[in-house]
Amino acid sequence: MALSPLTEDFFDFDIVPVARKIHSDEELRRGRSMDEILEQVAMANNGSDCFSGVIVKHPGSPDMYDYETVARGAGPSSTTGFAHQSAAQQAIKIQMLAKAVDGWIVPTSICLEPVGVPYWREYFKKHGQELFTVGPQALGWLDTAPTAPTNPVVHAFLESSLSQFGAKSVLYISFGSIAFPAATPDLVTALVDTLLALEPRFPFIFALGNEIAALSSELTERVHLSGKGLICDFWVEQRAILQHAAVGWFLTHGGYNSLTEGLCQGIPLIMWPVFAEQPLNAALFSSGPNPVAFELMQIRTGTQCAPSLRGGPAITGTVEDALAEFRATFEAARGARGAALQENAEIMARALQEARAGEFQDALTRLARF
Repeated sequence: MALSPLTEDFFDFDIVPVARKIHSDEELRRGRSMDEILEQVAMANNGSDCFSGVIVKHPGSPDMYDYETVARGAGPSSTTGFAHQSAAQQAIKIQMLAKAVDGWIVPTSICLEPVGVPYWREYFKKHGQELFTVGPQALGWLDTAPTAPTNPVVHAFLESSLSQFGAKSVLYISFGSIAFPAATPDLVTALVDTLLALEPRFPFIFALGNEIAALSSELTERVHLSGKGLICDFWVEQRAILQHAAVGWFLTHGGYNSLTEGLCQGIPLIMWPVFAEQPLNAALFSSGPNPVAFELMQIRTGTQCAPSLRGGPAITGTVEDALAEFRATFEAARGARGAALQENAEIMARALQEARAGEFQDALTRLARF
């Protein structure tokens, strides 16, 4: 998770007292259990049990309505991989820890969050806490020497695409290891249909990386018969794919691990938030003076199908409007806007490489002495 999606409100109110106050009032309770109220207070994250359209501010990110900060694309919480621990349980534990810890170790960087990192460093300092921005530390993420995918089918598709369409011609799609827009399968189908219909073609690899990620057998067959894409219902070496010269774009849910892995390789993003902090990450990395991502808006569901504080067309979540947005986004990705985002992503990757021996090493040294 990035730093910027944090808000001071998160630390300024406790979920449990707010929920208890609502539960103790019969009119406010409206027949709900304490657990139900806790979940709704945790979800709203605004000191109440519902979205009200209040403006939420995040350092370095555009202002958003409170309902814009939540995505429901993964469907019920039991499909997100966190069924053993509810959103309220997680938030309560995080809040308790936030007040008790001496410092924060965060895998971010001033390269990624030039406004958020300085802001939160000062904020935590006022509360007697230290901030250590150690950057991406996962093995291999900052390695520059490419590693070829070992799967022969994946490798052959990438090599063929590179030969036919050139460098940066391939779109890699993955919603990570625990997320997938399972609540909107029609929009996932619309995404693939758009790619199959595009001319000139936009070759793509779609990795189905977890147990809830699935496409119909009919759609998978159409993709493979077309020769325009590759559906991988098996484990893939994501870093090796992102490092391949043929890959120029990464369509991702915007989980912090995935987006950082892509940006470390200088790959710009197309972001489809599914749950957790992903809508905030999408807003953060698609905005500012040097954005590195497109943010999809017409994939929102439920109460998120409401006006965006950032403007743009009405958000409906319909297949028709999603199709129009997909087409426009892919067209922009291969135009001047896409070229600018690719340049920004490559600059960010170089900055992260330089930070490895600077900011990240300094943070690790301070941490060792802490």
